[in-house]
Amino acid sequence: MTLGNHEITYEVMRLSKVDLPSLFMVLCFTTSILISFFDPNVIPIPREIGLAVVVLGSTFFVYVLLHLRSGFFGETEPKLNFLITEGPYKFCRHPQYLSFTVMIFGFDLMFRSVVGIVLTLALSIPSVVYRASVEDRLLKRKFGKEWEEYADRVGFLLPKLRK
Repeated sequence: MTLGNHEITYEVMRLSKVDLPSLFMVLCFTTSILISFFDPNVIPIPREIGLAVVVLGSTFFVYVLLHLRSGFFGETEPKLNFLITEGPYKFCRHPQYLSFTVMIFGFDLMFRSVVGIVLTLALSIPSVVYRASVEDRLLKRKFGKEWEEYADRVGFLLPKLRK
């Protein structure tokens, strides 16, 4: 029996106690924040702009948590037995990752870090896309047609533009 790359990834995740996509994303976020903090290259903007972006991302994250509830504290593997499609999930499939990305970008601006912004673009955003893509495949496997219809209507990280 031959397993494709996705099946191998899921099997490793199932057998491992470590959720690799989550670990990768957290490591990228942490790296970006730490390097931003120590970056001597300063963007000439007020720190308050970055703070406002962090607060915006954090507020959006709390809004997402109100809809996701206990489903947030799972691994990449879907924890809930129903698909959440209301609240922020009505507009994009991964609003929690969007809120994380906004917060990380806010920290980059708050620390006025050029290198932080580059790392957010080069590491943090790709790690979010990777984790969300793995999650999409797992959700499709668990919810089938219901997921496919939802994914057709709703954008990945940003809302779909309607025609």
